[in-house]
Amino acid sequence: MDLRDALHGVQLKAYVHSQGRDQPAQQHLQAVRRELPALVPSGMKVLASGAGQSLPVVPWIAVLDSNVTTTAQEGLYVVYLYRQDLSRVYLTMNQGATQHQRNAGEAGLTGVAQDRAALAELRAETALLRKHLSAEALTGLTDVIQLGAPRNRFLPCGYEEGNLAAIEYDPAKLPDEDTLRADLSRFLALYALCVEIKREILATTPGLIKTTAGSDKAKPKFKPKPPAFRPKTPADYRARMKAYVQDRKPRHEALLNDFAKRAKAAGLLPANNAHPCDLTVTGLATHWLVEVKTVGANAEHAVRDAIGQLFAYRHFCYRENGRKDPSLVALFSEPVGEALADLMVSLGIEVIWQQGAEWRGRSPVCTLSLLAASSNPTT
Repeated sequence: MDLRDALHGVQLKAYVHSQGRDQPAQQHLQAVRRELPALVPSGMKVLASGAGQSLPVVPWIAVLDSNVTTTAQEGLYVVYLYRQDLSRVYLTMNQGATQHQRNAGEAGLTGVAQDRAALAELRAETALLRKHLSAEALTGLTDVIQLGAPRNRFLPCGYEEGNLAAIEYDPAKLPDEDTLRADLSRFLALYALCVEIKREILATTPGLIKTTAGSDKAKPKFKPKPPAFRPKTPADYRARMKAYVQDRKPRHEALLNDFAKRAKAAGLLPANNAHPCDLTVTGLATHWLVEVKTVGANAEHAVRDAIGQLFAYRHFCYRENGRKDPSLVALFSEPVGEALADLMVSLGIEVIWQQGAEWRGRSPVCTLSLLAASSNPTT
């Protein structure tokens, strides 16, 4: 199933919320939930409406960063929302409305008053976040979506108030697949930017925003800040790294595992137990050292970290141990941009990134590319 089929199928199969879970449109949404993860970056979670006790008036398909939230009830996420009459579907950068409704309930409000207070809080946070987005980020996007649901339905109203930016489509006349995927990639980049903005506001102006950037379930457990680390010898470095426990998040692990499976299918030998290195791959008389990075709003941060770690691991784990230099590879969850790719290639580092369901990359001249070596599965 491609993205175009996924979006068109809800209208084509005539979704009606009162017709129950056995209707073809709801079965289609469940198929989307199973199959669409193949088209989004590793570690991103795809949800579809219909998992609750009753079917919603407005069907939806959401893409969530599992490092940020695991539920559409709270936190920020990207979601395709349909008008109730299915005449339009919106790709929207949105936020969980239930989180605001819960805040109003904790303030002692109930019923209509609770919903009104929640929508007002949601509306204010949307305006604040949108104000921090650049004109370039919002070019060609709309800040208004109209779902056509009864006004006494809280969630459709919450989706409308929580919309930060959107693209409107006619489900019967959708753009081609490449355009749809490019739009989704744009919104996933916008997603990372919105998470960063909200976290910055929460950190610098406590109380201005009453909800978190993500869900409580996705929050990492607090760990005390480690003591200063200034190794005097290579042995000091290796001893510290051996004892260091890395905090690897779900998207990082999913990205690593997906590429390791690809390498193994091509007859190469991947290993993720050479601590502190993320991944090593051996085969074709070559040994690759791979640093894995998920890309947030600022790709430069991920690139600089990858360069520094690759050079440090090569020095301390290989050269200082009398081992032959490995081929260096930086593996990213999405494209980092031509300029940063040029930088890494100039330093002798192969760059590989995930783009939808595909792997792409660039490698230095006169080196055996890991991407090429892992492209042909063994039979």
